[in-house]
Amino acid sequence: MFSRRLGAACAVFCGVAAGFAASAQADAIADFYKGKQVAVIVPFGAGGGYALYTQIVTRHLPKFVPGNPTMVPQYMPGAGGVKAANYVFNVAPKDGSVISMVSDSVVLAAVISPKNVKYRVNEFTWIGTMERVNNVLAIRADTGVKTVADLAKAEAVVGSSGRGSPTYLLPSLVRWLAPESKIKIVQGYKGINPMFLAIEQGELNGVTVSWTVFKSLRGPWFKDGFANAVVQFGTRREPDLPDVPLAIEIAKTDQQKAVARFMASNAEIGRSFVVPPGVPGARIEALRAGFDRMVQDPAFKEEAVKNGVQLTPATGANVQQAVKEASAISPELAELVRTAIFGAN
Repeated sequence: MFSRRLGAACAVFCGVAAGFAASAQADAIADFYKGKQVAVIVPFGAGGGYALYTQIVTRHLPKFVPGNPTMVPQYMPGAGGVKAANYVFNVAPKDGSVISMVSDSVVLAAVISPKNVKYRVNEFTWIGTMERVNNVLAIRADTGVKTVADLAKAEAVVGSSGRGSPTYLLPSLVRWLAPESKIKIVQGYKGINPMFLAIEQGELNGVTVSWTVFKSLRGPWFKDGFANAVVQFGTRREPDLPDVPLAIEIAKTDQQKAVARFMASNAEIGRSFVVPPGVPGARIEALRAGFDRMVQDPAFKEEAVKNGVQLTPATGANVQQAVKEASAISPELAELVRTAIFGAN
C-alpha cells in the first residue's frame, strides 16, 4: 500500500516538475526573442518570388514564436542562391537570430558545384516549407516555340541568375535531354524581375521559374498568349498545365530518367526555411512549432492565397528527410550531372 502511494506521489511530483521545466524552457525562449530583430535572409533580389514568400512569413511567423520578435528580410543575391547559403552556414550567428530561405536548388548546387559550395545540406536545420514547387520553362510565343520539339527550329535565349540557380540548371537539363534544342542561357541577372523585364523588352525569349511565381507576377502572359509553358520540372503536372510535359517524360534512356528524377528533387524542397547548424535545440523546436502553426493560420492562408501562393506545406522534419534522400546519389550520377548539366555552356 505504502509503495503504491509513494509511486503515485512520485508520478505527481515528476509531472509537476516536468511542467515547471517546460514552462521554464518556454520562458527562456520568450526571453531570448522578446524585443529581438531576427534577420530572414533572402537568397535572391527584392521583387521576386522568394522576396514575396519571405515578406509574408516575416509578417506572420512572429505571432507564433515565443517573445514575438520582429523579423526583417535581408536580401543576399548571388551565385543562384549559393552565396546566401554559404553565409548562413558559415558566418551567420548560430543562436536562432538568423533564419534563411534557401534556393530550391540548394541540394543540386551542392552536388554539381562542390568547389563553390561551402555548406553541407544535411547540417542545416530545416524549419519547414510553405510550398513544394514546380518550375516551368516559358518562352515568348512570337518565337514560334510551343513544344520541346519547336526548340530545334528556333533559338530561345533564356535568362539566369547564375549556374547554381534553377534558371540555369533546368534549361540546361532540357538541352541535354533534347540536344537538338537551340537554347542559349545568358547569366548575370539580379533576380527574376530584371529577367521578366528583359523578356518583355525582347532582350530575352524566356526563363525558368516556379509556376506559382509566373501566375502571381506574370499571369497575363499566359492568358493573353504572350508566352507558352514548354516544360515542367516537378514530379507531377500542374492541374492548369495538363498538356505540358514533365522533364522526366521527355527523357528517353534510363540514364536520362535518373538525371531528370534527381533534378526534380528541388520540387520537394520548395520554398523552405532553414537555420544554421548549432542553433540550440529548444529554439529550433520553437521555430518549427511556430512555422507549423503559422501555415495553418487563417490570416496567413488568406494573404498567401491572395498573393498566388499555392500552399502545400511540409514540416521541417519531413523536408529534412527529403533533403537527406535527394543528396544520397551515387558518385557516378553526381559526376554525370556535373559534366552534362552544370558543365554545359
